[in-house]
Amino acid sequence: MLFSFIGCGPKHTYLSGTLTKAVESILIDEQDLTAEAQVAGKTLGAVLYLDTLIDPSGQVPKEVHEKMGQVMQAVTRVALSTDQPIDFLQVFIRDLKQGNELIVTRSMDDTRRANAEALGVEESINRTVFTQGHYESKPGTPKAHLDPGQGEPEVDLVPGIPEFHLKEVTLEAFLADQIAQRIRFSFAKDSQEAAENPLVLADGSVHESPDGLRHFYFSMIGFKSKEASSNISGMLKIVNDVFGGYEFTGYATVELRDYLNRQKLVVERQVLEDFRNKKITEKEILDRYLTESQSVQEAFKLFGFNLPQEATQKEPAIAK
Repeated sequence: MLFSFIGCGPKHTYLSGTLTKAVESILIDEQDLTAEAQVAGKTLGAVLYLDTLIDPSGQVPKEVHEKMGQVMQAVTRVALSTDQPIDFLQVFIRDLKQGNELIVTRSMDDTRRANAEALGVEESINRTVFTQGHYESKPGTPKAHLDPGQGEPEVDLVPGIPEFHLKEVTLEAFLADQIAQRIRFSFAKDSQEAAENPLVLADGSVHESPDGLRHFYFSMIGFKSKEASSNISGMLKIVNDVFGGYEFTGYATVELRDYLNRQKLVVERQVLEDFRNKKITEKEILDRYLTESQSVQEAFKLFGFNLPQEATQKEPAIAK
C-alpha cells in the first residue's frame, strides 16, 4: 500500500533543468521553428528571430502572429508540465534587419485559470501584456560573393544574431505594465465613439522607497479630453479592478497623473481598499486627494518627445 500511494503522486513530463531544451525541441520538431529558450528565476521565455516583423503597409502580418502563438504554446505546454516553479511566461519575436521586437508576457496563474475556464476569453486577453520595442542588434559578419558583371568579389553583411538575456518578470512590474496597457486600450476604445479623444499615451512603473515600500505611478496623455476629472476617474477604476482581481496588496501608494489636464491623484493602499469595499465613494476620493500635477513639459519628456526650444520657454495654456 505504501509503494502504491507513492506511485500516485504528481507526474511531471519535464523535470527541473530540462525546460529550455524541451521548448526548443517541441518547436523544431513540431513547428520547424528554431528558437532559443531560457529560464530566469521563475520566468520561462523564448526568442524567435525572423527576417522582418512589419509588412510594406506597416502592419504585423498574420504569419508573424501565428509564429508568436506557436512559440507561446510550446512555452506554456512545458511550464504546465514541470516540477520547476514557473510564475511567468515570455515570448520575444525579433526581426534581424531593423532590431524591432514584439513581447508577450503571461502569468502562469492566469494561464491555469484560463485553462480551467475560471477566466473568460476577454479577461484572459486583458491579462496578457503585449509590448513592442527595439533591441541592440549585433554587427553583421561579412560574406563575399561574386559580381557576375565584373567578376570582382563583393561583400555583404549577414545580420548577426545578438545574445538573448531573459530577465525575471516580477509581479509588481507585470501589474504596472498591464494597468498601463488597460489604460491605453480603455481610453482608445472610448475615443472610437468620441472624436475629441484621438490619441492616448500611458505609462506605468513601480519604485521601491528606501524604507522598502512600493509605490506605483501611472501617467497618461489624452489629447483633447472633454472632462478634466474623467481621465483620473477612469484610471482609478482600472487600478482598482486589477489590484482587486489579483488580490494584490504589496504596495503603499498609487499615484495617477493626467498631464494635459495637470491633475494628480495620490492614494494610500487603505484608501483604494476602502473604495473597493464601497466604504468611500469615487467623488469623495477626488474631492480629498485630487491636486494639480506637474507641467506639460515633464509629460513630453516622460513619453520621449523633444519639444522645440521656443515651446519650452512658454507652456501652452490648458483649459480645465
